[in-house]
Amino acid sequence: MSQRASQLLVSLTLLIPIGIFFWVWNYYAINIPKWDDHALKAFLVEYLQAPDFSGKIQALFRQHNEHRISVTRYVALLDYKVYGALNFKRLMLYGNVTLLGIIGLWWILLVKNKKPFYALIPVPFVWLTLSHYENMYWGMAAVQNFGVVVLSAWALYCCVSRRRGLFILSLLLAALACLTSGNGLLVLPIGAVLLLLAPRWRRLIVWLAVSAGYLLVYFLDFQRSHASPDTHFGVGSFVKGYFYFLGSFAEAFPVQNHPQAAFFLGAIMFLVAISVGSATLFSLIRNRYDYDFAKITDLFCLGIVLFILGTAAIVVYSRVGFGLEGLLTSRYKIYSFLLLLVAYLYIVIPIRGSFLSPYVSGIVFLNAMYMVFSNHFHLVDAYNLRKFQTTEHFNSTYTDHSLTAFKDTTLAGSLVEAPPVFYVSLLPLIQTASRQSFAGNTAGLTELFNNTTVRLTEQGIEIRNDNYTSQRLQDSGVYFVLSSAKRYYLFPADRRRNTNRKELFLHQVYFAPGFYSNIPYYKVDKGRYAFGILWKQGDHVGILMGKDSITTRQLAEKKIRTNW
Repeated sequence: MSQRASQLLVSLTLLIPIGIFFWVWNYYAINIPKWDDHALKAFLVEYLQAPDFSGKIQALFRQHNEHRISVTRYVALLDYKVYGALNFKRLMLYGNVTLLGIIGLWWILLVKNKKPFYALIPVPFVWLTLSHYENMYWGMAAVQNFGVVVLSAWALYCCVSRRRGLFILSLLLAALACLTSGNGLLVLPIGAVLLLLAPRWRRLIVWLAVSAGYLLVYFLDFQRSHASPDTHFGVGSFVKGYFYFLGSFAEAFPVQNHPQAAFFLGAIMFLVAISVGSATLFSLIRNRYDYDFAKITDLFCLGIVLFILGTAAIVVYSRVGFGLEGLLTSRYKIYSFLLLLVAYLYIVIPIRGSFLSPYVSGIVFLNAMYMVFSNHFHLVDAYNLRKFQTTEHFNSTYTDHSLTAFKDTTLAGSLVEAPPVFYVSLLPLIQTASRQSFAGNTAGLTELFNNTTVRLTEQGIEIRNDNYTSQRLQDSGVYFVLSSAKRYYLFPADRRRNTNRKELFLHQVYFAPGFYSNIPYYKVDKGRYAFGILWKQGDHVGILMGKDSITTRQLAEKKIRTNW
């Protein structure tokens, strides 16, 4: 095979995980704000109403919890200026596209270390998966949590590069990293350490001076965030949470005990990080390299390892009070995968001669298998998240019994594009079912209703079904309708993932039988409600309503204090 044909084949292979990633993202992404996304609407209101330039700058740099999310705010502002309205699905896309920056950076590292193009193939297979589903489908988090990793990695690479222009660029990238997420500040001391080890004294002095200015701006009028939990915890909890954080990529492995797998692999990855850091530091001190870029690679990898370990320490310290399981959340998994990519460099770069091809081929096979495991494992999470977002939007939009959409005439209400939601065409069916107890295609719905149990607890409404077996995706599935004299509520039926690996991979049975939902009382107004089931199967929709049988009580929601 000619070199040109080989490169074309490699390029097409690289497009496979990239294409799958963005196809899956587009399938579940929807323009609905989630939690902190609402802060971007508040920012736009403040920015647009600011009386002068000073007020606009203050809006951009205002603290958000412990972060300065100026970059995210500016991206949202640009989206609003270009399109005339903010779209959270586009924000998700911007953040997801930045992930390609790591693939590009790893390509540079491999090529400069005289590795062939096909050595890049394993990177997108393990980097672009549904393991990141929370960030993928959350506008602000996509830009912030993906952006800070990519900006920090490129800042550290440009910082240790020989070229003066790249060093100047690193100063800008470091500023952007700091203004994207709080852990971007780690780039400043890490960059200084790398320049000290290089050693490049003039650049070190410039870096320290500029870093001092960045820190001064960042911590000007800084206030401690009230969103963090109590930080009183034992050493054992910290260590366990630390290993969870580093090994969180293993949650998608086809094993019975996912937290245990993450803990075990996290301990191994911690040892790998320490080994890589120690060996690299020793090599830098000896300063014996066959070629100049080998030293740049060592400096960069040491910086990335320090960035990951430092971020892990910050996140675990500030979040372990919420519970250890929270450290396995997909919002933090990107650092676990980044550590895997660093380990890959240390495996593939030293290999010479004919051994390279079988090693890379074996790693490609393992990474492709992992991509399949991850996408199957987290598909249920993406499905549940989309249903959560769409039903939350329904409950905030239709606030009376006429099912007339709430018209937000404020400036904030005019800033965001209306999302395309599936239930707009179903509103007449909901009203019809409320009057005559059924509407639409009701085949099988009576049996489904009878097999579903509803139980009232002190905190809310528990709903269970153990027999439902549909494997339809996206917006299909079961929803619960609560109807009172004043209004309707819509809630999703959540699904659990199928743990039978044979059924999962051979027959595409993603969901375990049944569904469940826990509706807290603070989600609904106090009153008496009729309970109904809305069953969507592709284009077929049926609704069956029961009698007034649920009486809710007033329960205040426990809210986390914020500074935005």
